[in-house]
Amino acid sequence: MAFWIRDAILVIGSNKYTLDGLNFSFEVPFEDSDEPPVATVKVMNLSESTRNGIKKNDPVILNAGYQGNVGCILVGKVAGLKHKQANVDWTTTLTVQPCADEILNKMINKTYTENITALAMVKDLLNIFGVEVGKCELSINKSYPRGRVCRGKLKQVLTEIVVSECKSRFVIRTTGQVYITKSDDGINNGLTITTATGLLRADEEKVAIPMETKSNSQKTGESRDDDDHVSRSCLLNYGVAAAEVVKIQSSDLNGQFLVSKGKHVGGRTGDWKTSMELKPF
Repeated sequence: MAFWIRDAILVIGSNKYTLDGLNFSFEVPFEDSDEPPVATVKVMNLSESTRNGIKKNDPVILNAGYQGNVGCILVGKVAGLKHKQANVDWTTTLTVQPCADEILNKMINKTYTENITALAMVKDLLNIFGVEVGKCELSINKSYPRGRVCRGKLKQVLTEIVVSECKSRFVIRTTGQVYITKSDDGINNGLTITTATGLLRADEEKVAIPMETKSNSQKTGESRDDDDHVSRSCLLNYGVAAAEVVKIQSSDLNGQFLVSKGKHVGGRTGDWKTSMELKPF
């Protein structure tokens, strides 16, 4: 397909670069959890003044995809920085912390009045700090007849309410968005991956898993463990992210899956792909 031409835009501080204009590579891991992993960005041959101008906490934004089809895979801040010279070449390596994690580590001390619901509290807490929310639904919308005191780091308080008290999923994505979903729900944007849309050949043969209908899923109600996970890779796809529901259709694997973790890897040369750990959904 014509749009398999690599394209990426990298912003570091006030500077903006394209993959054509600057040689850079990246590794952006993601995971279905409230602890987004740090990403790594390597940039070749920045000028001395530009290298010296990069500081800790400078904003970093990375968009990647293909000509005419580019999307965000990372929004964060510089957490670590090093420059290394080899002959005439300089390599600048940035460690990037997703920005939502920094916001969620801010301290909160607020008391809610009697009969407050968990959903009302969660929405208010997220709104206080301006966290971008992709979805906010709870498995159990617990009520607090005596009210509730919320004290500590925002992420810790949210984890207590969402995960421990309401038995729901709390996901922080590398793009800065927070998703709170019911425990048996994922984030479904209708993503289907086939060989025609970039699915890569599996390294080893897998047992076919049939497509589950909604009725079948409700009927079985089975819990699944790590043994059910399968690994797949595709050409870099910015739509693949933590807790995303994807349909995989290939000769040996056909079904609907939840992304538990993975990573986007790319550069001007070499790999340009997304790897995924999937569990049947």
